[in-house]
Amino acid sequence: MRTRYIKAFDSISAVLLMLLLFNPAISLLAQEETIQFRPKHEISVTLKLIQVYVTDNKGRPVTDLEKQEFEVYDNGQRKNLTEFEKHLHSFLLEPESETAAEQSSAAPETASRKFFLLFDFVYNNPKGLRATRAAALHFLDKISQPTDEIGIITYSLEGGLAVREYLTSDHQKIRKFVESVGLRNYQSSVENLELRYWQQATEENPLDVSQRGGVGAGIWSKPEKDPIMDSTNISEEMKRAFMTSESRVQALTFLREMTRLSRALGYIPGIKHLILFSAGIPYSLFYGIQTQDQGRGTWRQDWGQTQLQYYLDDMQKAISHANLVVYAFDTEDSVTRINQDIRLTGILTLGKIADYSGGKYFGNVHNFARGMDDVQQITGCYYVLGYYVDESWDGQYHQVRVKVNRPKVKVYAQRGYFNPRPFNELTQVEKQLHLVDLCLSEKPLLQEPLPLPAGGLTFYEKDRENLILWTRLVKEEIEKLAGNKLELIFIVFDKDGQIASMERRKIKLSSLSETEAGTAYFSPPMELPPGNYRCRVVMRNLATGQSALGSSDLVITESQSEKLTLGLPALLIADRVSVFENSPQFFPPGLSRYQPLGSGLRTGTEEFYVLVSGGWTDLESPELEFGCRLLRSDENQSIAVPSSITPVSARNEAGRQTYLLRIRTDPLQPGNYYLYLQAADKRTAAQASRNLAFSVSEQKKETY
Repeated sequence: MRTRYIKAFDSISAVLLMLLLFNPAISLLAQEETIQFRPKHEISVTLKLIQVYVTDNKGRPVTDLEKQEFEVYDNGQRKNLTEFEKHLHSFLLEPESETAAEQSSAAPETASRKFFLLFDFVYNNPKGLRATRAAALHFLDKISQPTDEIGIITYSLEGGLAVREYLTSDHQKIRKFVESVGLRNYQSSVENLELRYWQQATEENPLDVSQRGGVGAGIWSKPEKDPIMDSTNISEEMKRAFMTSESRVQALTFLREMTRLSRALGYIPGIKHLILFSAGIPYSLFYGIQTQDQGRGTWRQDWGQTQLQYYLDDMQKAISHANLVVYAFDTEDSVTRINQDIRLTGILTLGKIADYSGGKYFGNVHNFARGMDDVQQITGCYYVLGYYVDESWDGQYHQVRVKVNRPKVKVYAQRGYFNPRPFNELTQVEKQLHLVDLCLSEKPLLQEPLPLPAGGLTFYEKDRENLILWTRLVKEEIEKLAGNKLELIFIVFDKDGQIASMERRKIKLSSLSETEAGTAYFSPPMELPPGNYRCRVVMRNLATGQSALGSSDLVITESQSEKLTLGLPALLIADRVSVFENSPQFFPPGLSRYQPLGSGLRTGTEEFYVLVSGGWTDLESPELEFGCRLLRSDENQSIAVPSSITPVSARNEAGRQTYLLRIRTDPLQPGNYYLYLQAADKRTAAQASRNLAFSVSEQKKETY
């Protein structure tokens, strides 16, 4: 048995930022391809992992269970447990205990808790919303740990169910949203990405689409005057029927969208904790209620909505499959809770959802401090149970039951899971999650994409620095994505993780060149303000979801006041023929004999090339001379490496010259290098400089 102690101050290696707005308008165009992609074998044996929380009769986590005390049943069949782990967070340990001492010597653990805060603006009230905001801030201040990853989900009439911030350890970003609850002028990175992708995919203005019920427009936009409820010519009986119908549609919308979200989030490994702030869907909508008609002196029987019951069941299964554990904080007004039949409130519904997920219902959001402490205790220790199953790609649901052979304990565990399905059978939300995961994750969780060479270079246009991203597609490698229709997406994020620019285009595999070095594709120029940027290039098969991913970090400098400026160079090597597709017109001739690099040089390299653009103001056709200095970073010092520079070719335009420069040096050793370029005008002595960082490694060839 392995026990893992998780230090509360461990850093997270990946900060995830993502969108997920649910609307059929954001189709990922996967229907364009009819290719059916399925695994090589229909049936396979796979390891199934179940995460379990166990508390005693006072709600305290039970931390000393052993493997033999657990029993797991999958569709009624007891399984042989082959894997067993215990995870204990450090905040549960006594500072002077032996366990704490053991923890201090344990290796750092990268695991972290994952929380989603779901703000329900439909089934709520003004008092409940104020308490919700206070509870969420308390969670951030008193409960969350530095390593916790937190996301934000909202449900509203206008926007439906939407992920506003994806899982991130940047808690200030989450706080910014929580503090803005109720304000209309906040736009998250999630909304930003969807609008941009929608515009690229459909070539339509997202604002125009939203006006007719597309992106960002919900089905319940209430008119200024309700023609039914405000009418004096309609009976109260008809108004009650209308209200029931409207409530039914609202409930149906939430259940369906929550089911879709849960199925998509199920692809994220591990357990996710969903803290739900809501008054809940009235229980009577599902299962009916018998009430007395005071006017007629009779009893009225409402049998509920069978369709809603089915959707509730589907949602609970999806939540369970996704390893989403729901902690429901009831935001219903306390006066309403006391004076109204419990079946007309959401108490029973919230309790049912929380219990089925393996979570817990908290009856009054105003007592959030005590409830949040319970969440802290429950989530502080969990067990991982593993067993092997025959996994069929048929999407069928499996019921799971976990039993602990110890008296007076309560077990919190998922109730089941769905078998996987091929990509072409996934919902649009699940396909959107695949794309989002590729675009925004430091290390994609849902798939393992092929590596993709990518990088960028800059040039000056009217004293402003512009960025061009590039990627190199080798047909032999891209064929591994198994399909002809592909999409290529260029995305640039600023230092805050917000999307600064995004470009998308479709590519057919058959259009790629057969050359060994492949085809270099370039993005349109992007005019960006000065700052640090992280760039992503995504290539994805529109039918199968298989993908390739490249990334690079770039810096856009402040506007130059000098007469002469240099853009950020790109690194190249010779002796391999590349096809340059849609390359900028100001590139010098003969580039097809060179290959752009995204991952650095090989050990022993003695010659390489850089592509650099120079711009100027108040100079007439400058004649530039170049110099260079090459440094290798070695621990705390920089070592000069002998080098020389020679212009190979150039192209001169009004206000800009672009050069291909050859750098010769001694055989390069593994390490990190900095190339400093200097340019000077022979006539005016105007000068400019720029540097390029790259690495040298033992790779046999450039990683694709």
